[in-house]
Amino acid sequence: MIELIILIVGIFVLSGIFWHSIFYQKEKKLLNRLQQMLDCAIDGELERTEISEEKYSALENSMKQHLDSSFLARKNQQEQKEVIQKLISDIAHQTLTPISNLKIYGEILSETNHENQEEIATILEQTEKLDFLIQSLVKLSRMESGIIAVHSEDTTIAQMFASVQQQFNVKAMEKDISLSLFDTDLHAMCDAKWTVEALGNIVDNAIKYTACGGNVQVKAEQNSFFVKIDIIDDGIGIEKEEIPKIFGRFYRSLSVADQPGVGIGLFLAREIIQAQNGYIKVTSEREKGSTFSVFLPISKKE
Repeated sequence: MIELIILIVGIFVLSGIFWHSIFYQKEKKLLNRLQQMLDCAIDGELERTEISEEKYSALENSMKQHLDSSFLARKNQQEQKEVIQKLISDIAHQTLTPISNLKIYGEILSETNHENQEEIATILEQTEKLDFLIQSLVKLSRMESGIIAVHSEDTTIAQMFASVQQQFNVKAMEKDISLSLFDTDLHAMCDAKWTVEALGNIVDNAIKYTACGGNVQVKAEQNSFFVKIDIIDDGIGIEKEEIPKIFGRFYRSLSVADQPGVGIGLFLAREIIQAQNGYIKVTSEREKGSTFSVFLPISKKE
């Protein structure tokens, strides 16, 4: 009797081990297939195979359908980006000559017609704004589509400061604003050309929104992981609730509606800095000025 019980128990144990082994292998194969699908989806090489109707493959089928949907959505998004990029490039190309002609004829009228100077100045100002908007859209479109990429390398901060100073000295002097860029021997890992573009957009805003006789300072310091570049002004400042919005594409506060601009400079600046593994932080108080802090990765030589 005892032998029979032992035999039955042994049969159950062996049977359990047998079926556990079968299900374990099946589950292992399923997990391997799911992992393979995920890896292919991440690499953008997801293959469309026949979906099994087996009950056991419900999870695999659901994963397959989700990945197929995500893959197609990403493909459609990329195609839409390419269409937008081509459209913007076409618009920029088609408007290049008309805008240039408007500038030339506006300057001719300004020199020869002394009775309508205010209207002519408005035409020239709006033409410049249109040209800046189109060029900014082209830069953004090319950067977002990967046509233009930043190439970070060891860069001296002083060299970038000199470029910014040269670019905005005249504009600052026209408003009697003191533009001070402090000496520094720090280095950062960044693309000098694009970083100057980003810093320039911030300095441009600082000058624009600082009253005549004000001050704009640019200085750099280093911490453990980043070089921090502060652009400090004593201008009109920004409301606390508006700070998260100012980097939005085309965002312009109602309080500066009378100032020239299209609301794209800060958006472009943030995109450039983020593309270099950096970030921008803002502190500001209304009527007391603003500080834009640009954080760039430290140079490996530091």
